Amino acid sequence: MKIGIFLISVVLLWACGENKDREKTISVSILPQRYFVERIAGDHVNVNVMIPPGANPAVSDLNTEQLKALHNSSIYFAVGYLPFEVSNLYPFLEKQEKHIQLVKQSEGMNLEEGACDHDHDHGSHEHDHAANFDPHVWMSPKYAEMMAQTICKVLSEKFPEKKAEFEKNLMQFKQEIDSVDAEARRIIPAKQNKTFLIYHPALTYFAKDYGMEQIAIEDEGKEPNPTHLKSVIDTCRAKGIKIVFIQNQFDVANAKSVAREIDGEVIAIDPLNADWKKEMESLLQIIEQKMK
Repeated sequence: MKIGIFLISVVLLWACGENKDREKTISVSILPQRYFVERIAGDHVNVNVMIPPGANPAVSDLNTEQLKALHNSSIYFAVGYLPFEVSNLYPFLEKQEKHIQLVKQSEGMNLEEGACDHDHDHGSHEHDHAANFDPHVWMSPKYAEMMAQTICKVLSEKFPEKKAEFEKNLMQFKQEIDSVDAEARRIIPAKQNKTFLIYHPALTYFAKDYGMEQIAIEDEGKEPNPTHLKSVIDTCRAKGIKIVFIQNQFDVANAKSVAREIDGEVIAIDPLNADWKKEMESLLQIIEQKMK
């Protein structure tokens, strides 16, 4: 996706009219963020999600309708370092949408280095460097709580008359997050083998939080070559790994080929699930049932 697409498409926006309720329209990058915003704000705001169900935030193009919804927003909650945010969204907002309050939710977090395979040509050096961070912070209950706190703070400043309600909702949501964390701390320490294989390394922060080891089939953000695949298979055999996680947004072929070689099982997960709590509970159930 190129910035040119944005700049051409944005010409169409001005003819679409202004959103009469722009102040209450909040844009986010991914569906789990919508879950967070709605847990805090209830139906007080409308939430526009830039990456629709089934789309991959590493390669997604944004259409005119999405750009129109973005234009008609007062706040944008970015994850921080998703590929489309770094290469396309931030430059676009800087050039065309300065009225939107941009909140990067990964700020203040202890981020891990990651690998991306997207085009940096249109970003600044700052953007290029930022793109090297692993973006999947929302899969960590600890960081999910930080994201929720940021949402509550920003929305309370925007709508001070609703601050008490937002803070009450935050406390209720924190109980949800704490229940996920407690379940993880019940299940994972009891496992002898805490290593798992995953196609795209979306569980980096989750694994770090709970003393697990994540091995990725992807090779520095790209399709694995035969040498890398052999190395992964050898590692899995040596460590006795039998679980291969695959995300809905990625091709299952390589995951299946590795699973056959290690006599393992491919299990689908969806870090971009619209129901964050349900997905986290499902992941923990898989770990409890499938890992030794």
